[in-house]
Amino acid sequence: MTKEQVLETVEKENIEFIRVEFLDYAGVTRGRTVRPAQLKEAMERGINFSTAIMSFDCFDEYIPNPGYGPNDGDFFAVPDPATFAIVPYRKKTARMLCDLVDVHGEPWQGCPRSALKRLLKEVESLIGGKLYLAFEQEAYLLKESENGLLPADPSHCFSTDGVDIQEAFIQEFVYALEAMGVKTEQISSEYGPGQLEINLKYAPALKATDDQVTFAHLYKQIARDHGMIGTLMPKPFSHLAGSGLHVHISLYDESGENLFEDTADERGLDLSEKAYHFIGGLLRHGASLVAIGAPSINSYKRMQPGSWAPAHICYGAGNRSVLVRIPEKRRARRFEYRGADGTCNPYLLSACLVAAGLHGIQHRMDPGEPIDGDVSKMSEIELKERGIFWVPRNLYEAINRLAEDTILAETIGRSIWEEFIKIKRTEWDKYCLYVSDWERKLFSSRF
Repeated sequence: MTKEQVLETVEKENIEFIRVEFLDYAGVTRGRTVRPAQLKEAMERGINFSTAIMSFDCFDEYIPNPGYGPNDGDFFAVPDPATFAIVPYRKKTARMLCDLVDVHGEPWQGCPRSALKRLLKEVESLIGGKLYLAFEQEAYLLKESENGLLPADPSHCFSTDGVDIQEAFIQEFVYALEAMGVKTEQISSEYGPGQLEINLKYAPALKATDDQVTFAHLYKQIARDHGMIGTLMPKPFSHLAGSGLHVHISLYDESGENLFEDTADERGLDLSEKAYHFIGGLLRHGASLVAIGAPSINSYKRMQPGSWAPAHICYGAGNRSVLVRIPEKRRARRFEYRGADGTCNPYLLSACLVAAGLHGIQHRMDPGEPIDGDVSKMSEIELKERGIFWVPRNLYEAINRLAEDTILAETIGRSIWEEFIKIKRTEWDKYCLYVSDWERKLFSSRF
């Protein structure tokens, strides 16, 4: 849509409330609601926010030593007309996602969505292709009980029970997504009871990332309307499967040729040199990408050996124990990044995946030979011999690895990189001071 088409649609459909939204570095949605009379100016000049809002952590608290203070002025959230969508489950309401600009109307240095757009232009100019992404999210439906939060149903992995029991929620959710321009490909019950997996259709990288943001919003909101809690939390229960976010990555030129495909591939995976070099970049920046894609304290309780979540930095064909998986040959040539979850900021994740892959292509990084066995069963000696490293084991380690990645910092923007690290270190410090019921029960009786 253009700005003019948005204004026409608002008038024609009698829209009274327009939500303009963006994500902060902690992945929390921020925004304001404007009335139709203010929409034209909002799209032209933006809506002001204190830059300090980007220095809040996931606890919604202002971090110590922030990069943005009360003296740093405002940025302006400019709604992107291409993201306009009527919200079907709210009355006379529409929603738009925003780019953040500075006082001069230029992309604000701290805007993750703008960083992604800039990097995608670099891909097109340097490689001559267009990057496509597809997000695949696992998520739980929970219900409150006298014993705390429990799965909303007792369904089993890939059984029809889950989609049958949750038919009303699933259908409203999918219809709402489609009404807002987001297409789904598959819906299934996942490994855990009350857990679903929804595959979004691939799209140009920016559109696909916007779609994932829409997905996360709708999943929580529609579940709440159905009396449940919809959560993308990576590990809500210690004894049940975790929820990951997998990102499928492909590259095509203007004629529709798959630039990641080469049937003469000597390694037998039908991948091109560009594909291998992109994967090489993902592995070179593997620890940093995990910090971006799995940025919560809870994330690392999911990424354990033998859990079907990646615990090692390597790649393989059809192998779900690796960080980067190559789907079987009967599917279009692409690869799947498996080191993220629903607590991430999707714009930051996509920007960093693009930055790492671009670095790999520019420097012709060889990812080595693919791994065909279950990495979780390899000994430390075998891992060392094959040059396979662990992903970070906790948020503290992940952020320290990200802090060493100056190449990623310069690529996505040093201001984003620095503030993200500060926020996550603050969250880790708060976690270290928290005394849980489990600790209290164990140590008070033992000592």
